[in-house]
Amino acid sequence: MLTVDDYGAIRRARRDGKSIREIARTFHHTRRKIRQVLTESEPRPYTRTNDRPAPVLGPFHAVVDQILIDDEAAPPKQRHTAAQVYRRLRDEHNYAGGYAQVQRYLRRHRVQHQETFIPLGHFPGRRLEADFGHIHVDFPDGRRLVSFLVTTWAYSNTPFVMALPFERTEAILEGMVASFEFFGCVPREVWWDYVPGNIIPLMFPAPLCGRDPFLPLRVACRTGRMST
Repeated sequence: MLTVDDYGAIRRARRDGKSIREIARTFHHTRRKIRQVLTESEPRPYTRTNDRPAPVLGPFHAVVDQILIDDEAAPPKQRHTAAQVYRRLRDEHNYAGGYAQVQRYLRRHRVQHQETFIPLGHFPGRRLEADFGHIHVDFPDGRRLVSFLVTTWAYSNTPFVMALPFERTEAILEGMVASFEFFGCVPREVWWDYVPGNIIPLMFPAPLCGRDPFLPLRVACRTGRMST
């Protein structure tokens, strides 16, 4: 297998004016291989095209796969380890192979099925997330369902919660203004997890927006995103 140094040496030989035939004779490779090196920027990583045969564990692959599928619905602490899978194969299915084979198979399976997470990054003071919730509150005249507004900064997860008498436009605006006053600033964007229907068509006239910093709020109906 050619290394990065081999690639460099072949490229330098070609740069110095040597022919493909001369380079192939010097480095003991075919002319086809030399042409491939000259067209590629770096060596190709080795990849196995076919799985290595497993004459002992192979017949039990379906059993192991089913155990791992059942583990996906089980709590993390109740999922099988490699040793537990090996003991089940040995005791329940008369598996005569070794533990190392089972361990290697589980390691490959978990690498292939490992979840990928993409971290989310947010700039300070840019994005505020808003949503509504409901709680039961005991009043002197009985229990009632109360709506509340919660806003959270995407950067720091700092929350603000305010109970509202109802979910009308004036209550929503009062809650947003109270949130801005609590934080002492106005975010560049406000993202709603659920946009109430009574706030979607809300648009403020331009003259009003110039007088009050809390009023320039526009809602994009398709994305559910409120921004200034």
